[in-house]
Amino acid sequence: MIGPPLSLKDKTDETNFLEWIPRESWLSSESEADFHLSVLKKYNSKHIIIDDYRSDGEHQKRLREENVRIVQQYDASKKQNFAANLVVNGSPHERAEFYKKDVLYNDVEFLLGPKYCILRPIFFNDELKECHKQKRILMTFGGGSDRGAILYILKNFYQIIADNNWKLTIVVSDKNENIGDISNWINSKGSKDIELMISPENMAEIMSTCSFAILGGGTTIFEAAYLGIPALLIPIADNQINQCIGWDELGGMTYVSNFNELDDAKFAENLRSFLSEPSLIESNRQNLKTIIDEHGYERILDKLLNDE
Repeated sequence: MIGPPLSLKDKTDETNFLEWIPRESWLSSESEADFHLSVLKKYNSKHIIIDDYRSDGEHQKRLREENVRIVQQYDASKKQNFAANLVVNGSPHERAEFYKKDVLYNDVEFLLGPKYCILRPIFFNDELKECHKQKRILMTFGGGSDRGAILYILKNFYQIIADNNWKLTIVVSDKNENIGDISNWINSKGSKDIELMISPENMAEIMSTCSFAILGGGTTIFEAAYLGIPALLIPIADNQINQCIGWDELGGMTYVSNFNELDDAKFAENLRSFLSEPSLIESNRQNLKTIIDEHGYERILDKLLNDE
C-alpha cells in the first residue's frame, strides 16, 4: 500500500499488506511513477492498482513504458486522460464512449458498471441479504456532512413515515456538524420509532434490518443494492448526480433530484408510494438482486492477471 497515512491503517491491514508506505505529497507524474517503479522492482511485480485522483495519463504512460499492467479506479467527475490497461468505475451511468477522445493507447479497456464494483467483505453474508423483515427505513448521506439534508427531510416528511407505521434509523458520521440539531429534533418528537446512530461499526448489520432507504450518492448505494434495499436517491453533491441517474435507469433505486433543488412533491409522492405498497418494495428488491453481486473484485483481478 502506497499513499495513505498510517492513521488510516487498521488491524486487518497487518495481514493484507506486506508494507504500508505513507506518501501524502504527489510531487509530479514522472517522479511518482519512478517511485512506484522502485517499489514494484523491490517486490518483483509488474502489476499496480491505482485509486488516486492525482494519477494522470503521463504517470500511467511512464509505468507502461516498463511493461507494468495497470488497473485504475477513476473519478468520473474529473477530466482526465487514460493510459491504464484496465479502467474501472462501478457507476451504472458510465460508458466507454464518453472517453473515446481521452484514451492514450488503443488497448485501454473500460470495466464499467455494478458488475465491477468492489464491496467490503463485511457484506458477504447470505443472512444479511435475507434479513429485511422490519418496516424500517435507513437514512444516511455518507461519511461527512449531510449538508442539512437529514434535518430537512425530518421536518418536512417524517409525518409520512409515521403515518405509514414505519421506523427510521438515521446513520451519520461523527464528523457531521449537524448532529446536535438532528438529535434535538428527534428528542423533541419523543418517538421510540426514530434512532440516531453515530459512526457505528456494524453498518452491514444495521442496513440488513432495513427494507427501504433514503440515500445520497456514494458507496452506500452499492451496499444497499447488494443487500436488496430499494432507495430514494437525493444526491447532496453535483458529482453524485450521474451515478444516481444511472441507478434509476437500472431500476431498484429511484432518483428524486439534487438536494439543492429538491422536488418536495416528487419526493413525498414516491415516499408514500413505497411505504404504502409492500409489493413495490419487493419488486424493486428482486430487481436489485440481478444487478450486483460480490464478485466484482474477482472479475477485475481475472482481467488484470489472466488477460496479459
